[in-house]
Amino acid sequence: MRCAFWEWMLRGEEPSPTAEEGSLEEIGLMKREGKLKSGYGPYRARELFNLSMNREDGPIWTFERYGATRTELGDGRAICVGGEHEDYYDPDFHIYNDVVVLGPLNEIEIYGYPKEVFPPTDFHTATLVGNEIIVIGCLGNAKERRPGFTPVYSVDTKTCRISELTTSGTAPGWIFRHAADLLTETEISVRGGQLVELKDRKQEFKRNNEVFSLDLKTGTWTQTTNRNWRQWSIGQEDRGLFILDHEVRVRDLVPQGVERISTTIESHVEAKFLLRGVPIRVITGVRRIEIIAEGDLPEELCREVPEVFRRRIEALCKKKCVVE
Repeated sequence: MRCAFWEWMLRGEEPSPTAEEGSLEEIGLMKREGKLKSGYGPYRARELFNLSMNREDGPIWTFERYGATRTELGDGRAICVGGEHEDYYDPDFHIYNDVVVLGPLNEIEIYGYPKEVFPPTDFHTATLVGNEIIVIGCLGNAKERRPGFTPVYSVDTKTCRISELTTSGTAPGWIFRHAADLLTETEISVRGGQLVELKDRKQEFKRNNEVFSLDLKTGTWTQTTNRNWRQWSIGQEDRGLFILDHEVRVRDLVPQGVERISTTIESHVEAKFLLRGVPIRVITGVRRIEIIAEGDLPEELCREVPEVFRRRIEALCKKKCVVE
């Protein structure tokens, strides 16, 4: 898909004052740390071209995205898949279903696909297997999600042709923000992330605590763990945002004097501690606080732990909270 404006947005260059309108000859290359980055997001482009923030006009194409993947190839190319810009409330919100190829000499190729071939995809994983990139999972648009189903696609690195792979077996479900590892030449392991599940006909997010493997030869999914960890979600009864009332930090929730377990993402939003030898993971978010028992807790503690946290959270935010 050849579009000079898209390439200009991607290269992130300001045009020369003497450049003729529509001319790219006067536009140079911006290189930061040896990689092309988008220097013009939609907001800056609207300011530059004096455009209003009008949803009816549709979003402005951008390479400023969350949840996209970038796969480096041996020939110097980088293949970038999908991603989204901002959230639904932004006039330039969009989930992309394109592939952007960045060449070693700063070439740009943008490939587009019908949604029936490749739907809008974000927060997926991309695993290089031979001459293919295996794309697994997606958050996507709410109306297009299929709880219980795991989307899997193959991107041909030579032609950028995309094909959906048919799979069977015990799949993770509608998974996103996960990790994928190539175990063998034909097997990919999937772990972590979140799942979209239906509860009372409403979509809910749940942490994925199991590990799954996909055999690319047979297209078969296998669940390789059976942890069945208990987890709870605590939110305000009125579905309010914690950050608007009182930002609940993980250090305010973890009991004093307990043994902390260091994690690679130990921060003000996530921590882990031991309770009777069982790791308890606490994750604070804008809408909810998650508690995960990574092991077998006695039944009385399974009832007590979420209530202790609920009361503590209520005291901090001064709002009635509920446990799910």
